[in-house]
Amino acid sequence: MKKISILISMACFLLSGCGIAVVPQSTATARVDLATNSISETKAGITITAALQDLEAAPYLMDSNLTSFNLTVANDSDRQVSIPLDSFLLIDNEGMQYRPVAPERIQEILSQNSPYLIPYPYVGYYYLEDIEKAGAARTFDSALPYYAENHPQDTLAGTLPADTIVPGAKISGSIFFLVDLSTKQTIELRGYLPGTSMNLPADFVLPFSIEKK
Repeated sequence: MKKISILISMACFLLSGCGIAVVPQSTATARVDLATNSISETKAGITITAALQDLEAAPYLMDSNLTSFNLTVANDSDRQVSIPLDSFLLIDNEGMQYRPVAPERIQEILSQNSPYLIPYPYVGYYYLEDIEKAGAARTFDSALPYYAENHPQDTLAGTLPADTIVPGAKISGSIFFLVDLSTKQTIELRGYLPGTSMNLPADFVLPFSIEKK
């Protein structure tokens, strides 16, 4: 019983937030919606809206951190448009570049690490030393109920679809980056329309500041 109590107590500690806010920053062309904490920019009839979804989409990872954003891409032009996953980049305040994690890689990450956890709905680790390792390796923790770890298909089901968007329609979903935002000061989510070279300025620049509470 004592061991169980220790596990529950430490699990509750891990689930507490660390006081980090990821705040969208308006620009001359990008608009912030304070109600949804999102930022949008429009170019050539295409509007991309982004908001942080999870600081730590897979809380049990010890060697890296998986952060997710929710994106909505709306097509108000008179043509079909396709904006694949590799049209996006995340750039931090030091100029470090992060590309979105492909869905098959997300599934691999979630599947490889899930055996370390007690099956849902229980929260905890099989070994107390694993908790200590995880706590030392992570600067902040998510309040997720550890559902996705044993059900990676549910995480994948919400990813941004790779669909062609017809005029007047939109798509929405999550994109993931292997980045620890607790170590950053600012980030920019950049997007490129089909035909725009990444050697040129991005068509969409959606900045966020990282604020420590």
